[in-house]
Formats: sequence, C-alpha cells, structure tokens
Amino acid sequence: MEKVVKKYKRKKRKINKIITILLLMAILIFFGGLFYLNVLPLITNIIILLVTLFISGFLVLFNFSRKKGFRVIGYFFSILIITIFTIIAVYLYNTIGFLFNITDGNFALKNYNVVVLNDSKYDDIDDLKNKDVGINKNDESIKDVKSKLNKKVNVKYKEYEDSNELVDSLINENIPAIILEDSELAILEENNDDYFNRLKSIYKIEIKNSIKDLQDAVNINTEPFNVYVSGIDTYGKINAVSRSDVNMVLTVNPKTEKILITWVPRDYYVNINSNPMKDKLTHAGIYGVNSSIYALEHLLDIDINYYVKVNFTSVIKVVDALKGITVYNDETFTTNENITFRKGEVNLDGERALSFVRDRKHVTGGDIGRGKNQIKVLEAIMNKARSKEIITSYNKLLKSLDGAFVTNVSQSSMTAFIKKEISSPRNWQIDSYTLDGTSAYDYTYSFSKNKLYVMIPDKDMVNTAKEKINSVLE
Repeated sequence: MEKVVKKYKRKKRKINKIITILLLMAILIFFGGLFYLNVLPLITNIIILLVTLFISGFLVLFNFSRKKGFRVIGYFFSILIITIFTIIAVYLYNTIGFLFNITDGNFALKNYNVVVLNDSKYDDIDDLKNKDVGINKNDESIKDVKSKLNKKVNVKYKEYEDSNELVDSLINENIPAIILEDSELAILEENNDDYFNRLKSIYKIEIKNSIKDLQDAVNINTEPFNVYVSGIDTYGKINAVSRSDVNMVLTVNPKTEKILITWVPRDYYVNINSNPMKDKLTHAGIYGVNSSIYALEHLLDIDINYYVKVNFTSVIKVVDALKGITVYNDETFTTNENITFRKGEVNLDGERALSFVRDRKHVTGGDIGRGKNQIKVLEAIMNKARSKEIITSYNKLLKSLDGAFVTNVSQSSMTAFIKKEISSPRNWQIDSYTLDGTSAYDYTYSFSKNKLYVMIPDKDMVNTAKEKINSVLE
C-alpha cells in the first residue's frame, strides 16, 4: 500500500512539473513574440505581463497544493492559459514572419532567356557550344548573365545596341541565339506576335540585383508621405522585374487622417529615366521599381517616400481571406470569363474581384474604366481590413499575402503605425482621382522599332492631381 501511495505521489509531482513547465514556456514564447513585435503601447505590455505573472504564480501554487480541489483548479486554468497563449503566439509569430518577408524586398530578380528560332536545330543550351550569342551591351546586368552562362557552356558573344537589334538579327538568321529578359519577351509578344511566335527559350538565367533605397523616409505616424503601389499581372515571383499594369500613388496624411489614391494609366507617355526618349509607364517596371518611381515623381512633381509591390493575382486570396467585399458597379458588363456584373452594389469573392479589376475591354473608357474599378476594390479591401471581422480571418489573410507583397517600409515604421492604430484608431477618409489622356501612337524607349499605342497625359488633369496631392500633404 505504501508503494502505491509513493508511486501516486511521484506521478502527481511529475504531472505538476510538466504542467508548470508548459505554462512557463507558453508565457515566455508569448511575451517574446509580443515584445519583439512591439505593436502594443509599453504600459499595456507591462500591465499584461504583471497580470499574467500574478495569475501564473497562484496557478503554480495551486498545481502543487496538497488539496485535490486546488490542484484541479490549477490544472484547468493552467491548461486554459497554455492553450490561449499558444494560439495568440501563433498569430504573433505569423505576423513577425509576414513583416519580415514583405520588408525583405530590396532586391529585384531578372530572368534572362537564351532564345533561338523555333525551327532551328538548337534545343538545348549545350547545342550552342562555341556558337555566337547576341547580347545587349547596354544592359546593366549583362556581365552577371555572361558569368553564369559561361559556367554552363562556352559561347562567343556578339554585342548589339538594344533588344530590337537583337531580335532582328535572330529573325534574319544572322546569329543562332540571343539573350532576352522576360519583360523584353513580354513587350515583343504584346507588339509583334509574328516575331514572338517564331522564338523559343532553351535556357533561363536568374540574376538578383539590389534596389537602391529611397532617401525620403519619414515618420509615417506624424508626417505626410507618398507611397507608390505597383500591381503586376503575373504568377511569377513578386521580386521579379516585370511590367507594372497597375500604378497608383497613395498620399497619406496621418495628422488629418486623409488618404488620396491617384491612379495613373499604364500607357501614360512619360520619361522613365534620364533618357529624353519617352515610354509607356508600364514599361518602366522592366528597369525596376526605381524607374517607375522616377517617372511618377517627374510627372506629378512629388517625392515618393515608399513603394509597395503586389502580385495582381493575389487579389483572389486577399478578398477570400476577408470573406468577400462589396463595391458599387457603375454599369452592367460581362467579362471574357463570361462573368456578368450588374449595375449597382455587387458582392465579390476572390475570383470575381480579380475578373472585375482586370477587365478593360467591356467597360466604358477601357483602361480608364478598369482603373476606376481597381480603385473601388482597393478602397473596399482597405475598409474591410480595418473592420473587426478581420480578427477571425487574420491568419488566412497573412497567408494569402505571403510571397505576393513586398515593400521598403521598415519593420519598425510598420509596427509603430500599427501600434498607433491600436492605441488610438484613426478615422481615415479615403478619396481618389483618376488621370486620363489622349490616345496616340509613338516610338518608345523600350521598343524603338515601331510606333506603339501610348496615352498622352492630359495636362489639366495632371495639374489637378498635383493640387489634390499637395492639398493632402499640407
């Protein structure tokens, strides 16, 4: 009998220790994440810590009490706290991981292709051994491309001035292969189907380049600022260099609690760099986010402090994570996917939201009409994301944005902004303005061979946009 009692006491002490250790671990993990994330005011963190330690102290005493009733109470509430703190810790560490991923965007990926003619005898990169390969000598990454390709196969390089000369030389069979970046191929596909369909890629080379930091970082909790939002219609990596089909400037004033969304057409004919030859705004993305920022800064006479780069197709996951959004549709139209949107308020899930913002062939104004719909969806997402409903879908929302959203806003700035919203929620007033212009055809910096469709900016509308932006900033 005495052995049974001793065995029972040892088992009881073991259970006490296990529960107590798990309780302390849950508390440490929870507060480690809470203090690292740093989104709550310091006084709130201290109060939570003191209350938790006070309650946990009593629970530990209860766990080791000789009275069975106290132990049962201690076990029950210890397991309850362990469960709650573990669930909250998952949210905290998911948030930390998310913030780390989206602020780790100070680099750009360029995907280069070794391109040959479809009907050529070259099907593999090794087939080009000791052959001539055409390159754009003015491409800033071409040295890195050559270095990587040289490790794979020995070829000879022939230099050309630009991608147009490269393609012409290949089409005319003056050279067996050329090197083109993904975006250059996309432009060729958009503007010259005949040439594009005659080409095939037999090898890919990925180059990683750092992005120069913008020099105009501000305190986003106290100072007004501009954010460039670049939306890319692609399924590839978010850091990949690509045409930017959605271009918006968000002007935010945390003091007046005002946000202005200025939408700029993708085909706006602007200077995308210091070269005097203009180009479509969408083509600026080929040369990196800084080129897009350069174009918008010079167009609107503003300083852009930050950028946010999103994968256009991530709209599906974001809207679904928010359990749908509601927008007002100005007109009835049916998309290429045979989805019909009636005039009036429409409820959108992810798939319908993506179809709604992508269509430009069946809405009045074409790309301008599409831009207005994109603004509506963005406003609806922003408003829904600020609602209390987000708590129930928080984890799903973070997962939906994983890999589809990068920014150069620092983690510290972002957490400080969130902290301010938690301690003193602001009543944001969101307004928008859509730019327009005149259709034309002209030569572009990226595709100088033929005239392309472009949109000449409406000077009056551009001046109005400047006034609206400055009004919010002031």
